[in-house]
Amino acid sequence: MRIIIVGAGVGGASAAIALQRLGHDVVVYDRMRENRPVGAALSLWSNGVKVLNWLGLGAEVAALGGRMDTMAYAAGSDGETWCDFSLAPVTAATGQRPYPVARADLQALLMDRVGPAHLHLGREVVAVADDGERVTVTFADGSVDSGDLLLGADGARSLVREHVTAGGVRPERVSSGYTNVNGLVTADPAIAPLTRWTTWVGEGKRCAVMPVAGERFYFWFDVPQARGSVVRSDPTRLR
Repeated sequence: MRIIIVGAGVGGASAAIALQRLGHDVVVYDRMRENRPVGAALSLWSNGVKVLNWLGLGAEVAALGGRMDTMAYAAGSDGETWCDFSLAPVTAATGQRPYPVARADLQALLMDRVGPAHLHLGREVVAVADDGERVTVTFADGSVDSGDLLLGADGARSLVREHVTAGGVRPERVSSGYTNVNGLVTADPAIAPLTRWTTWVGEGKRCAVMPVAGERFYFWFDVPQARGSVVRSDPTRLR
């Protein structure tokens, strides 16, 4: 079959590679003009890594993944460790190590494996139509493409989902009462052991670091914040 996928994120690109391996002619379109993933990193647990292994990306994903041997929880007030446990039983039970990876690195790998001949950026889909046999997508520039099957991987405000659900079903955003900040920094053993996912909690707040490739930590912190609040020029007030 000729399969059109709208959305070149982790989900869309992974689906494209899987369908290519099954012998289908796949083309992926995305309105983004360059790889700019949302979020800093992902924790790929053993079951997810096994899927990527099946996609033929085992060695590449292992190279992108940080070495994570243990997980620990600690007090945010004084750093006292509450628990520190090994992930070796997970690896032993599944036959696969988990890997924290930088999201941009993973997405770049997936997009590269899809192949430039099958991946087209800067192409925004504005309409979908099907006649029961073929499906056609129309782009913002007026051009069209047709296939036997259309997969929507175009995010929370999916145009493809609106077509499939007729009346359109948009997800309702509900505030959790927390603000999350995340990013990548140089790994430093003064912060936490380099092979440990460490989480500090207390007073309704949470902060964590986990290792990714390139001697980096993926970090994030969650702080209580009312809906509609804006962090302006001084993010240190979130402490």
